[in-house]
Amino acid sequence: MLAIVGPAGGQDITVYRCTDGQGRVMLQDEPCPTGQTQQQRSMVKPKDPPPRPAAPAPPPAPPPAQPAPTPAPAYYPPPPLYQCTAYDGEARFSENYDPNPRCVPLAVLGYDAGAYGSVCRWVEDSCVRLDDASACQVFKRKLDQAKSDALHAFSDTAAYRKSEVERLTQIVRESCR
Repeated sequence: MLAIVGPAGGQDITVYRCTDGQGRVMLQDEPCPTGQTQQQRSMVKPKDPPPRPAAPAPPPAPPPAQPAPTPAPAYYPPPPLYQCTAYDGEARFSENYDPNPRCVPLAVLGYDAGAYGSVCRWVEDSCVRLDDASACQVFKRKLDQAKSDALHAFSDTAAYRKSEVERLTQIVRESCR
């Protein structure tokens, strides 16, 4: 412990650094005991800083207010959902942009392929992203279908069907009001 005490009202003080036989060091304001190594230094006694200004009184507490209404739970937009329409008008929904490029035989498309019966034409579905309200309607229908599928699932698909119900339930709960 360092204790620096100087003479009352004096500006100079002497500090003694004492080292005992085991190498322990002590600082003190009086000479070291015999048998210890002593070093001494004269120093100007430090001045205490001026006292801090008094802190302003805290403002009076406001009167108790009515309890704040509980904030509505945060809703997030649903994941992107795309409606993809095939060349024949059949629509499907996908959570990924997937135009499903494929080669369709010309005869299926209504062309007379003649000798070229195996010739095909590459087609893609037309995919558009649904707005949030439309996506929520589709997710709710998908949830209903997933619940039915889970109820009638075979043992080898039951775990997947259950996880799909949980996933769609979370989307509807967090994104669709």
